[in-house]
Amino acid sequence: MRPNLSLAKLMSAALCLATVLTGPDAQAQAQAPAPAAAPAAPAHPDAIAPRPAAQPPATQTQSISIAAGSGMLLRLPQAAATVMSADPAVARVQPASPTSLFLMGVAPGRTTVVATTDNGSAIVQYDVAVTGGTPRPATGGGGGAPATPGLSSATAMAAQNAITQFVGGASGVRVRATGTAMVLEGTVPTAAAAQQTNAIARGYVGEKGTVTDNMTVLESIQVNVRVRIAEISRTITRQLGFNWQALGKGGNWQFGVLTGAATSGLISPLRPLGLSALSGASAVPYQLGAGYTSGTRDINGIVDALAADQLISILAEPNLTAQSGEAASFLAGGEFPIPVAGNGNGSTTSITVDFKQFGVSLAVVPTVLSSGRLNLRVRPEVSELSSVGAVSVPVAGGSLTIPALTVRRAETTIELGSGQSFAIAGLLQKSSTDATNALPGIGEVPVLGALFKSNDFQRGESELVIIVTPYIVKPTSNPVALSAPTDGFRPATDLDRILFGRQVAHAPSQTPVDAGFILK
Repeated sequence: MRPNLSLAKLMSAALCLATVLTGPDAQAQAQAPAPAAAPAAPAHPDAIAPRPAAQPPATQTQSISIAAGSGMLLRLPQAAATVMSADPAVARVQPASPTSLFLMGVAPGRTTVVATTDNGSAIVQYDVAVTGGTPRPATGGGGGAPATPGLSSATAMAAQNAITQFVGGASGVRVRATGTAMVLEGTVPTAAAAQQTNAIARGYVGEKGTVTDNMTVLESIQVNVRVRIAEISRTITRQLGFNWQALGKGGNWQFGVLTGAATSGLISPLRPLGLSALSGASAVPYQLGAGYTSGTRDINGIVDALAADQLISILAEPNLTAQSGEAASFLAGGEFPIPVAGNGNGSTTSITVDFKQFGVSLAVVPTVLSSGRLNLRVRPEVSELSSVGAVSVPVAGGSLTIPALTVRRAETTIELGSGQSFAIAGLLQKSSTDATNALPGIGEVPVLGALFKSNDFQRGESELVIIVTPYIVKPTSNPVALSAPTDGFRPATDLDRILFGRQVAHAPSQTPVDAGFILK
């Protein structure tokens, strides 16, 4: 038993010694982080940080330094849809073309200019640093702007240098600064060069400034406008009526019966019964009449029948040539007088005469926007005298009839290319009228009632279209190339008129080649 006790004591002492030697280390290891978690700690930020999404590898970044009040033209790697300046108070951009833009320094500072495509992808990014110089007062900025508002001569000189450098043939353009306005003077070769010059100047004056264009375009642009007005109108009329009149006398009484409007005023029941009812009646077209007279009785009948078909065709093709930006008009027709009552003395009234135009007229204002692109304000009109809607004015000794006008007119502003056509107006109209006049009661009796009623049917159809076609044209130096309606016209001689029934004599044939050549 003793040896066993000694062995137990020995093992207990060894265990206590091991606890003393290893206890602190074990506690430290228990409190320390696990070795596997050590790599998760960000030992180096660059090792795990992703690239910023705003800086894709395909985007080019360029640094540009520009003085305030100056400008430069930047060429883009590809066509851009949108160009934006982060701070327009520091630098402003003005697109010159899809692949170039003007950059203008406004005030000292730094900003970013970005050009993007249609889908929003960045093409190029410019880090712009604007150094001190002559700030642009148009922005109304703070510390860098001069106390006196207006454009400086340095800004005008910078704009003139940019125009001379980037606009072909504009070396003679002079730029002056007057207050907040920039005045352009000199000559440019074409209208496109004038538009590009104005675009550069507008970029320098800003939103609050103005550009006054006093330049002269050496090559003027003419526009020929052709208008075609076509209309087809058809009217169908059918009329059929039975009109009766019976007159009689018995004792001291007189009787009269009248049906149908066609006989009104022609066979009057107030006419003495002893006279023939049709005697002295004025003739009315498309009527058949018959009468029976016996003593004190007089019976008359009139059949009113009309079948009419009317077809109207109108085709007018006026054309007019005008300079770009200028108004032009012409009229092929006439004028008719309209009396106008004025102030008189006492019982008299003074009459003056005004004249109203009618016929085929055309008024245009063409403006060339770019090569082959036009803005067109056009007003074609076709009018003719008409008795429908005419007014009769009583005058001494009779009446004066003033005719009405039937007008087809359109006025609009469109944009299209040279040689392109546009239907600026059209009309499709259909109308139908059916009228019946009958004697109440007996006019509703089947078969027999048809003899006591009148029918009037009318149907009309009309279709109208107006087509405009502009052309950018140039004058020709060969007058022979322009043909006229009188070319080759020869009046007929007496022999042509009497023997051959000709109104125009045959013109001599012209060879299509010059003299000296043999034509087979």
